[in-house]
Amino acid sequence: MNGNDGKGKRIRRAWRTLAARTLFCLPVLAVFPVLPALAQTDPRLVDIIRQAQEGRGDSARTKARRLLAATSPTDTLYPQIIYTQAMVASDANEMRRQLQRVAVEYSTASWADDALLRLVQLDYASGNLEGAARNLERIRLDYPDSPLLPQTSYWAARTYFDQKAPELACRWIADGLAQSRSNVELQNQLGYLDQRCAGIRAEIAARPPIDSQPGLASGGTNTAALPPEQAEPLPTPPPSNPTPVATAPAPTPDEPAPAPARPEPPAPATTSPEPAAVASRPAQTTGRFRVQVTAVRVPATAQALADRLRKQGLTPVIVQEAGLHKVRVGDYASRPEAAAALPDLRAKLGGSLFVVAEP
Repeated sequence: MNGNDGKGKRIRRAWRTLAARTLFCLPVLAVFPVLPALAQTDPRLVDIIRQAQEGRGDSARTKARRLLAATSPTDTLYPQIIYTQAMVASDANEMRRQLQRVAVEYSTASWADDALLRLVQLDYASGNLEGAARNLERIRLDYPDSPLLPQTSYWAARTYFDQKAPELACRWIADGLAQSRSNVELQNQLGYLDQRCAGIRAEIAARPPIDSQPGLASGGTNTAALPPEQAEPLPTPPPSNPTPVATAPAPTPDEPAPAPARPEPPAPATTSPEPAAVASRPAQTTGRFRVQVTAVRVPATAQALADRLRKQGLTPVIVQEAGLHKVRVGDYASRPEAAAALPDLRAKLGGSLFVVAEP
């Protein structure tokens, strides 16, 4: 890590500490009592945010567009500019579009977890609790070391309480309280929500041990006590009086063996869209080159991007490698051929695209 990256992270932490005491006044997000810190590290972005706060939103959005046009998509500042465009957006739909772009196209950037948390807030405010829960789990699974997890726990608690999943809500609250001891305001807000967990914890403690519950074999799993994503259905017992299966008698030596049954004709093909091809290392194509668009941990995220690329007339593939799902496009016979297509793809898709060789 170079000195500039280290300095940027220190500035970002300082912004977050300050924002723990100050609310961002953008009208679109005025309904939120807790917001993650803005952590723009470039003075031009800080000025754009300040203009929006002072009511000069049109000027702020114009500056952000010009700055994005003058910045290379491979620059680490590029996703930060898109995030800033979301923060000064004139309406919630535009904010959502820009945040989704950061979360999907720049999932490895340091702003992806910020974008996901903003999407959680937008989904919660619009009543889309399922969407909020999906993005909450993406933060938990894809960004386990994110400094935003304490703030995320607040929104997770509200989301899961509203979804009638109090055990999940209380689990997030416990984690948030443990991780936010230096943030007095957040501790107070989580502590207020935690009052609802006293009865939940008492109910869990009063449950009989697994071995004593009827219908469970020794050493079985109490699926009723598990949250929905961990519960597994119990096996279905066989019927008490199974119907005997009739078997054909073996042919006698004087009888010819019966002819084998004619196979059923294949079902007609449907016209539903095909998912992106998924390859595991090594790739099936021999000596070819592709352009990599992104690499993410969540398969659904990779598939969503592949679907979008297909609608743009491209032919995406998803390569599974080292725990990542890498979305790639194109099929070129040589590296120069792939490199020649790279500028057009970057102009069309944005992001830090690059050429990869597949054995």
